[in-house]
Order: sequence, then structure tokens, then C-alpha cells
Amino acid sequence: MRGTTMKSTKILLALAATAAVLTLAACGDNGASAGGSGGDGGDGEEVNLTFATFSPDQEPAIRQILDVYEEQNPGVTVEIQIIPWTDYWSTLQTSTAGGTGPDVAWMLGAKIGAYIDGGVLLPLDDAFEASGLDIENYPEQLVDLFVDDGTTYALPKDFDTIGLWYNKALFDEAGLPYPTPDWTWDDVITNAKALTKPDGSVYGIGAPMDPQATYYNTIYQAGGEVISEDGTTSGYDSPEAIEGIKFWTDLINVHHVSPTLESFADTESVAQFMSGRLAMLTTGSFYAIRFANDEYSSQNFDVTELPAGAQEATIINGIGNVALASTEHPEEAAELAVFLSGEEASRISSETGTVIGSYAGTEQAFVDAFPQFNLQAFLDQAENGVVLPVSRNTDAWASREGEFLTPAWTGEQTVEEAAAGLAAAMNEALAQE
Repeated sequence: MRGTTMKSTKILLALAATAAVLTLAACGDNGASAGGSGGDGGDGEEVNLTFATFSPDQEPAIRQILDVYEEQNPGVTVEIQIIPWTDYWSTLQTSTAGGTGPDVAWMLGAKIGAYIDGGVLLPLDDAFEASGLDIENYPEQLVDLFVDDGTTYALPKDFDTIGLWYNKALFDEAGLPYPTPDWTWDDVITNAKALTKPDGSVYGIGAPMDPQATYYNTIYQAGGEVISEDGTTSGYDSPEAIEGIKFWTDLINVHHVSPTLESFADTESVAQFMSGRLAMLTTGSFYAIRFANDEYSSQNFDVTELPAGAQEATIINGIGNVALASTEHPEEAAELAVFLSGEEASRISSETGTVIGSYAGTEQAFVDAFPQFNLQAFLDQAENGVVLPVSRNTDAWASREGEFLTPAWTGEQTVEEAAAGLAAAMNEALAQE
């Protein structure tokens, strides 16, 4: 990569959470049919299932959902495995390839292609039909992430959008009005300058290199795209994409209203925001529960819709639940995967303020869970949602975003140079799909 220095290399090592391209061997019969289990595998044996996730914030709601499932399915018990995000995908890859993985696990649309190709997931169509749930009650664009050649391998358990979170105390201290839904990029810059303190104790906004929370949103707001609609070419080297990325790099290198990328490698952006060092941060609805459970954040934070560029856009995404083909209890595992994305699970997820439940009619409970925050902003933006960009093997190119974009964030390369290198690498990866 042209122009990368030791400084970039150091930051890349600190930030790296890049996963190897998955090359999964088939484990078990991928054509296994799954339906209602009756709770005990049909022969009176106790059924013990494991369920892998990566969010400790969501564990209380998950346990509540599983308690309902176990009550409805006597003889079945489910153990939660919380695997840190930094280890989750490598752990899931290794354990699944070795046939020792969990029975059910969280899955992302950006990751599922390799697991489908590896033949390690159970189809959920039979279990879904037996559940009586209605596919029309799920966000269609998120359902499509988990369907391949007419077979459903997961259902979205939730959805999330990105908002502009802000610290009311810091705005009050600066004598500034709070952000509103009609803000633009220019409003962000103007207010961030007024909020930034010369001694570096407070920055107006955080500009981490976080695709879902930052530059994917502004690329689409500028009229660009990360990947073409047919999934064959990169959009990174377009003028619109460059403009969307430059908004963030300029916050650090031109306007000096954000900590450096190196600072975020030492202390991640949400932690800096919660400590009162950042006045604004764009991030997801999924952080509402963490902020609500922190006394300072609960008292001082609020959220509004993302400021607009040439057009309005927010990245929308969701987590799915998959059943692994290596399970000893395929019927129960498939049934559990469907239940975890069903109406009851969505209701509990929303009522606890954990995430926005994916099943139609459960979303408002999320808004009502924490009245101190304007969580309606996340629902209001959904109509402008752009599904998180994916391809068949997303990791092949997404894992290289940090490699190519880091020099732009550190100011060692122009955004044009960095984007051109990333586009070329991405096009090469897409040609192999």
C-alpha cells in the first residue's frame, strides 16, 4: 500500500480485529430438516443447548427470553456463551470447523455467506413454518440478508439505525442549543468547533474509523455507495464516496475537533463519550441500554437523527440467529433459533430497551423503555435506511478497509489515494466471488 508509514502500522495493529477469510468445512448434514421438538428430543432425554452471543449488554434480556423458551419446552435448557466481539468470529469459525461449536449463535449478514458455503448451517424453513410466525412482519431488506437460493438460514432478531448522540451538559456549558433533526454536516462542524476545548479535555465530536457508525452513512448521504447494487464493483473511488469519507478525516486533520485515530486505539470512542471527553458521537440504537445503565450518561445524554448531507441516509442492520449443523439436537436448535427471533423475543428485547425488536408491532416498546432519551429518532430514520453493505464474501474486502483507510485518517495520505487503493483491492476480491 502506497504511503503507509510506521505510524499507520502501529495504529493498524492496535485497531485490528480483522478476521481471516472463512474456509469452513461441512460439519454434519446441511439438509437436516427442523421442526417442533416437543421439548425432549422425542425420547425423554434432557436436551442441553448452547447459545453464543457477543454482547454482555444484552445478556439480561437474552436470559429472560430463554426463560420463556425453557418454560414452553420442558426438558430443554439453554446455556448462554458470551464471547467478546474481538474473539467472537475467530472462535466461532474454529469451533464450527471442528464440530465443537455452539448449537445456536448470533450471525451477521456480512458474515453468513461463508458459513452457508461451508455447509455448516441448518435451514430454518420448517421450524419457521411450524412456529406460526409471519415473514411479512420482519423488515424485508434484513430478511434477505439471511436467505440463500430460497432457503432461510436465519431471521433478524432486531434492527438498528445510527443516530447523533450528544452530551447535554457540554452543550449547556458552551451555551449552545442541542442538535435537531434538521442539522447538516456544516452544523456538526460549526458546533464541534465551539465545543472543543483548547486544552484537549473536550472534543466536539468523535471521528473513529467505524464504518457502520461513521463513514458508510456519509458515503450514502453524499450520494455514493460502498458497493454497486449488483454486488460486482466497489464504489469507494467515486467522488461522492470520497466526499463522505473526507467529512470524517477532516474532523481530525483539518478542523481538529476530534481526537486522533491513535487516541481511539487506546480508548475506544464510546468509552471516551461516556467519560465526558466527546460532546457528540454518531453510533447505534444498540448503545441506549449501556447509556441508560450508566448514571452520568443517563442524566446527560440524548440523541437525534443523523445530520444530512446531500440526502438523508442511515445504515440499518440487524443480527440473526443461526442453528449449527454440528448440533446433536437439530430440531431443538432450529426451533430455538426461530424463537430467539420471534414475536415474544422481539417484545422482550424492546420492552427492556435492549434493542429494537424486529417483529412488527414490538418497536414502540423500545422507544418507551428509556424516556430520558429521544429513541424515536432511530425509528423515524428507518425509512431512509440503507442496509449495511455486504457481498457473498464481505470479509474479503471489508477486512481491508482499515488497512487502506488508516493513512487517510492519520493524514499520511489523501482520501483520494486511500480510496483508490481500497477500491482496487475490493474489486479484486469481488471478482473472486
